[in-house]
Amino acid sequence: MTLVRIAAGLALVVGCATASAPSARPRESVATVLNTYAAAMKTGDYSRVTFAPDVTFVGPLTNGPINGETAVRAFLVGVSTDVKDIRVKRQVIDGEFACVVAELETKSGTVVPYIEYFRVVDGRILEIHPYFDPRPLIR
Repeated sequence: MTLVRIAAGLALVVGCATASAPSARPRESVATVLNTYAAAMKTGDYSRVTFAPDVTFVGPLTNGPINGETAVRAFLVGVSTDVKDIRVKRQVIDGEFACVVAELETKSGTVVPYIEYFRVVDGRILEIHPYFDPRPLIR
């Protein structure tokens, strides 16, 4: 009888975990947005990147936040002119929040490891915050 109760309890736990497991679709949607952004960093073509109209970008080389889709696109196009490659090592996605661990290689061969935090809402990038040591880029 005890084994039956244990088995029934395990079935309930497994059943509950399966029933409440989140859908992979939102994660896949955010991953697609992040992959599109990384590809744009390599080419400088941000036409396929979906930004929210009120997107903000704050990074080590900005003087405060850059606000709005037009300003953020213009800034990123300027950054991309010196990018040879972006190598994404890992994406961590938790709902609308995501973090990308990657390396940026400049056209002169400087490699800068970085982490970039994103907030993606309704398939659009709302916030971008890169974190990296800027010293190799300003020497």
